[in-house]
Amino acid sequence: MNRTLLVASLMTAIVPFAVAQSDSPAYSQCMQTAQTTLDMNNCNGAEIDRQDARLNSAYKKAMATLEPAQQSQLRDAQRLWIKYRDANCKLYFSLTGGTIDQLNGAGCVLELTKARADELGKLLEP
Repeated sequence: MNRTLLVASLMTAIVPFAVAQSDSPAYSQCMQTAQTTLDMNNCNGAEIDRQDARLNSAYKKAMATLEPAQQSQLRDAQRLWIKYRDANCKLYFSLTGGTIDQLNGAGCVLELTKARADELGKLLEP
């Protein structure tokens, strides 16, 4: 009984990851027309690629503006952030054993990647 309650509570917290809307119009359109879990997973994968490219671009721009000591700090922080993201989202990929886990895991990766790209972009602001 307690396990069922825990899973239900976690699912309530996790489902927004699977349906979160992105700033990308292509992602929004893709999710609106998705008919199956596979379709939604494909939408998430494509948007993760877009957001990862945005993150990498922001990281490179930030590295180019920082002093060597700051570059080292950012590099270390980024490596730790990647480990955190991967470990954190790994949980979402395995909570229920069902197909929703793929959506929840990808949603976790997507949301954290978008947030980190935004954060790195703000490093360049005055």
